[in-house]
Amino acid sequence: MKKILYSIIAASLFTSCVKLNETPKSQISSASFYQTQSDAVSAVQSIYSDLTHNTSGDHATIYNRLLVLAVGMGTDDNIPGVRATNPDVRSIAAYTQTSTNTRYYELWRQHYEAINRANAAIDNLPNITQGDTAVIHRLILEAKFLRGLLYYNLVRLWGPVPLIVHETTSVNGLDVARSDSSAVYQQIVADLTDAKKLPKSFTGIDAFRATSGAANSLLLSVAVTRRQWSNAVAIYNTINSGGYGYALLPNYADIFSSSKKFSAEHIFDANYIADGTGNMTGTGNGNILGYIAAPTTGYKVGGGLGADADAPILPLRALFKANDKRTKATFIDSVLATVNGKLVETYNPHFSKFLDPSSGANLLNNAINTPIIRYAEVVLFYAEAQNELGNSGEAYTAINKIRSRAGLADLTAGLSKDAFRDSLFLERKLEFV
Repeated sequence: MKKILYSIIAASLFTSCVKLNETPKSQISSASFYQTQSDAVSAVQSIYSDLTHNTSGDHATIYNRLLVLAVGMGTDDNIPGVRATNPDVRSIAAYTQTSTNTRYYELWRQHYEAINRANAAIDNLPNITQGDTAVIHRLILEAKFLRGLLYYNLVRLWGPVPLIVHETTSVNGLDVARSDSSAVYQQIVADLTDAKKLPKSFTGIDAFRATSGAANSLLLSVAVTRRQWSNAVAIYNTINSGGYGYALLPNYADIFSSSKKFSAEHIFDANYIADGTGNMTGTGNGNILGYIAAPTTGYKVGGGLGADADAPILPLRALFKANDKRTKATFIDSVLATVNGKLVETYNPHFSKFLDPSSGANLLNNAINTPIIRYAEVVLFYAEAQNELGNSGEAYTAINKIRSRAGLADLTAGLSKDAFRDSLFLERKLEFV
């Protein structure tokens, strides 16, 4: 994996800010770029962009399919669709992937590209003297939030990883050893703790930005991941008393509506604009997840057809009860097919969460955001922590909020700690698949 890291950093050097002995003719050095508040905004915007765009030109980006493949395709939830022809995708589902798998390579490369951009911002923005110092300081905190998020992804996927916290400006010294997971988590917590100083919310064109509530919510996720149950409960209480206005949306389907972005349940999202440039090159502003999963025939969403490349496994679909209100927002259950010369409706489930009816014939021109963390997960984290602490009353109250929104009866009372944990993990699967 070190070789991959070398190539990532070396490539980023020659596409962004290389320090040369001569005056740069066609590139901008760090020393000459970070001059104004506008430069600071652009620098941090480039980190956000890495969540949804791929500078290599491939369609798959961190939150626009790569994590779906790396995390979902190796579970009992997802399988490659009938039109998934990429052997690197199919190998993940079959557990035959190797170190040369391009999907994992891209996931690693894009994370470290974004981390280097965050490091560059954190290192250089304090030196900017032209602009509002409060805005520039806020942008530094946003960069720290994003760096914390990126390292949180990496440490959960790979465990010990190279921990780099300053801008890479030279091809020398790239032999970076992996740091222990504990050191990576220490940096994550430090970055997210600093990010707690961010504003509570943003509006208008800035609504996509990280907030103090997002920082607290990721810290809650970190605490649960590290089994720090009492800390998790304390962070949850901080979120709930923080005046953020977070709440479960009454209608589950509204979470995945392009017209209801940044509403009460959305804490932090990968943001998509759908400006008409949706494509499969990684450069457009559309969410490709709906197109990737939609059927190639027999079902048109807004006049368009999909790629049929990511699909639910049938036992997953069977876990949803008939009265679960999440079902319709999660699946297309049937498509039209020609059987014995007749057009008939056949049972053939596909994922539908990220299909945007307003996208028209081009399903790639999709403005639905991908939630990175939303309030439903905060509630279930709290339920998990309270169950582990033996506080069953609080745990039941929390999980039943999620079940009630889904139209389900309260969870069976009196379960053991282990049985409640199993039920909670199932609820997570149904809520977040």
